[in-house]
Amino acid sequence: MRPTIRTPLAVTTLLVLLAGCGGGPEEAPEGPGGRPTARPSAQGLGDIVVAGRPVTGSEPSGVKKIPFQRTYTDGALYAPVTGYRSLAFGRSGLEAVYDSDLSRGSDVVTTIEPAAQKAAFTALGDDEGAAVALDASTGDLLVVVSTPSYDPAGFSGRLPADAEAWRELNQDSRRPLRDRALRDATAPGGTFDVVIAAAALEHGLYRSADEPTRTGGSGDCAGASIRTALAKACGDVFAAMADALGTGKIRETARAFGFDDRELFVPLRTASSTYGPDGTSTATPLQMARVAAALADGGRLAPPRLVAQVEKPAVRAVSERTAAALLPAVRAADMWVPAEEEDGTPLSWSLAYARTDDGRTVALAARVAHADPAAAGRVTRQMAAALA
Repeated sequence: MRPTIRTPLAVTTLLVLLAGCGGGPEEAPEGPGGRPTARPSAQGLGDIVVAGRPVTGSEPSGVKKIPFQRTYTDGALYAPVTGYRSLAFGRSGLEAVYDSDLSRGSDVVTTIEPAAQKAAFTALGDDEGAAVALDASTGDLLVVVSTPSYDPAGFSGRLPADAEAWRELNQDSRRPLRDRALRDATAPGGTFDVVIAAAALEHGLYRSADEPTRTGGSGDCAGASIRTALAKACGDVFAAMADALGTGKIRETARAFGFDDRELFVPLRTASSTYGPDGTSTATPLQMARVAAALADGGRLAPPRLVAQVEKPAVRAVSERTAAALLPAVRAADMWVPAEEEDGTPLSWSLAYARTDDGRTVALAARVAHADPAAAGRVTRQMAAALA
């Protein structure tokens, strides 16, 4: 039996070196192309494992210095997790972070739940989007999906066909190499209202989520409580609430939830979600899943992780009282105010929860480039059904 990697061996030191240079415009290789970084195993490359099943393999390459070439099972489904390993174009994702261990024949065990991963991938279909499912207590990433995706097997070698596949991926206007789940921060739309609501409760603007608001809104949203305003997607209420709070108080709460963290690794490199001086915000699906997860875990924010490892301590994002007040409101919300990309592309967002058959609470986040505001909600519902 070959060794299994469950802990990040020297990852803290290596991440900065592995995570940022070279390669294509969307998904930079995280290791040098065409050169082994460790003495290769005579038995082949170690595998990346999902729920006890390898989703990678290896076969002889015919190259003496790099004797094995990577193969993939369900490559497009797991590409945001595995990354790619190419004889010609380097490595990315877990293939890069754990390159030395995999080269020596050790396996890397992920936290991904295959049924939920497939459900999210299928629900997103041909849309440009992403989905994340996060165990609220442990921080285990159960789903990391980005679409459109790519099959890393298409360019794992060094033949002309591999070069052509690589060229096509990098020239594709839909940017399949882009990791929309972990590395693509966009306007979060109405999901950021949860952060504003938390700031209002944490800083005493309102005593409870059921107190009538004094800020903005008309029709059914006029004077709506925080709970009702979240459920009815009353964007005007939260815009006025943000003005009443001021950017300083909102920034404090946003940072407690993990915004503006430029050193978050899972262990893959992630993009920083931001709250700017002018009150504008950007967020990845991972970040909004973290916000939802903190509410479900009594205000604690567990570090997210894609590989089973020694647990890192959680930090407190908001008080237990605030978490308890907002959790039912977020659970009840089935529609979120949509956002737009800088080029005007409409973005549908959804936050939701699932409960697994063994009692775990899982925070779900999805973002879809779609004119239908309900598009992302369809994705989170499919994930929830697969996890139940």
